[in-house]
Amino acid sequence: MFSVCTLKAQNSATARLLLVGVSAVALTAAASAARAQGQPTTGFYIGGAAGANILEDNRFRNGGGNSTDSYDLGYAGTLDFGYGLGNGLRFEIEPGYRNNAVDEVNGRPADSRVQTVTVMGNVLYDFYQVQTPWLPLTPHVGAGIGFAHVWDRSVAPSGNNVSGDTNSLAFQAIGGLDYSLTPNQKVGVDYRYMVVHDASFPTVAGGSAHAGDLNNHTFLATYRYEFNTPPAAPPPVQPAAAAATTPPPPPPAPVAHPYEVYFEFDKATLTPDARQVVQEAAQNALKGNATHIVATGHTDTVGADSYNLALSRRRATAVRAELVRDGVSANLISTSGVGENGLAVPTGQNVNEPRNRRVEITVQAPGV
Repeated sequence: MFSVCTLKAQNSATARLLLVGVSAVALTAAASAARAQGQPTTGFYIGGAAGANILEDNRFRNGGGNSTDSYDLGYAGTLDFGYGLGNGLRFEIEPGYRNNAVDEVNGRPADSRVQTVTVMGNVLYDFYQVQTPWLPLTPHVGAGIGFAHVWDRSVAPSGNNVSGDTNSLAFQAIGGLDYSLTPNQKVGVDYRYMVVHDASFPTVAGGSAHAGDLNNHTFLATYRYEFNTPPAAPPPVQPAAAAATTPPPPPPAPVAHPYEVYFEFDKATLTPDARQVVQEAAQNALKGNATHIVATGHTDTVGADSYNLALSRRRATAVRAELVRDGVSANLISTSGVGENGLAVPTGQNVNEPRNRRVEITVQAPGV
């Protein structure tokens, strides 16, 4: 008989644990290689995702009787073709495929499967200003609506078998996290709750079996490539034709104004004094029409090089988040961490020097 949807309870729990573990490993690996902070998606992008699909048990009804189908953990994949508006809002077309084997029909083993092909139109929003200071993850939510074509080959012990396909409306809710590998590349994890609405299938006996809604829980590892590029530099000002009078002096060239933000030992959180320095930098940047702000994180020499490198990046990310809270556009800020390199006070190894635990803020702006 027909099937729709999921694992048994024990398989469902195991699947969720496996997916959480795989997602955590993927994000940790991405973090170790990352160099750039995420920015709002602007312009066209393409992407892909792969992972696992859980179908909920489904009760199938027809004139010959009812049956309940349960499903093994399946697999899923999607492609994404989208466009970002640069303010967090994204629109995309998503072809997708899901495949689940039928585990049991009315408690008896089955040798069949359900396959679903979808084309969805999604609307998503990236909360790019809500990044955690310890690892810059960008959460997003969304929803989609579209078309589903489902093949069902469910073998029922009663002999009233389902064997056919159907076309139905589908809709989904989306939630996930992204991490920026480079300004143009993002990886992450997604959860999607997709419903194929009010499906019915033909039976081998020539009748029709009503399956109702097919509920899918899909867990995906994602990759996205964005074709946006940093804004082009303005063209150089051409000299005006010689005039009889003396031309006005040229506007002042952008200058770099440095600020120093200090941290407590082995910390990446801002103290009240540090927040005051960041606020001063933000106010002057806004007053002077800043064109670019760079936050560079440093540490002292206590600890392993790899740990200090990661700590310096967390400090730079914390300063960036505070600048955004103080009104500076996230698009103007770039960050980096150099660990023990560039000591303000040269020391040997394992020396706890407060003046080396810092983030340097450089504001590029005319008149600052």
